[in-house]
Amino acid sequence: MKRLFSIFCLAAGLATASPIVHIDKFGKSLGGWNDKGKYAEFERSGSIYRTWRPEITPMVNGGVFVSLRVDHLRGVFASDDHASLEVTFAPDGTVESARSSLALQGKRVTSDLIAGTGKLGANVAGLDRAAKVGAELLANLSAKILRENIREPGRVTFPAVLNHNYNLLCLAVTNVPLAELVLEDEDEEDDETEAPEEEKVEEPEVPTVVPLVIEKPPAKK
Repeated sequence: MKRLFSIFCLAAGLATASPIVHIDKFGKSLGGWNDKGKYAEFERSGSIYRTWRPEITPMVNGGVFVSLRVDHLRGVFASDDHASLEVTFAPDGTVESARSSLALQGKRVTSDLIAGTGKLGANVAGLDRAAKVGAELLANLSAKILRENIREPGRVTFPAVLNHNYNLLCLAVTNVPLAELVLEDEDEEDDETEAPEEEKVEEPEVPTVVPLVIEKPPAKK
């Protein structure tokens, strides 16, 4: 007889596996990846931007590091602007930190490293942390761009575009709780598989042989 054992992995709350980044979901939210699946193009405030497929690096602690590149397409007669977005997710899927950098025709604007703080366990609290980090990242980049006296519309809105990518990326990341592990264990007595009972085939009854007696006719007188 088999016995079922349920094993729950608990370590500072519900144990989780590494978070999953749903690349297809992220690309779809940006309008869809191109036919080769390398980038997605979209328009914001009259300017065209291109987000490249993110790179995902697993971390030793079970989290993931996600980096992606966003281009501001300025047309045939102007050099494109480039930006990078780097987000670190904890093993439970919450945002640990985020940083971004812009390269605008020879000028580089880099945000501070925005880190999430506090112990947050609930899913809603995790989203609150992500929103807080994103808002601080947007404010930090926007302030530095204004200090550089940058006025071109597509460049001024670049931090908002990065924040848009950041929000969609956070929504595309989910954590997977470790499922209950069910192990099958067999008793030593049950190691030997019992063979099914063979059906007994009843042999047909053999009819009793009755000897044939032939009586002689009476003799004629």
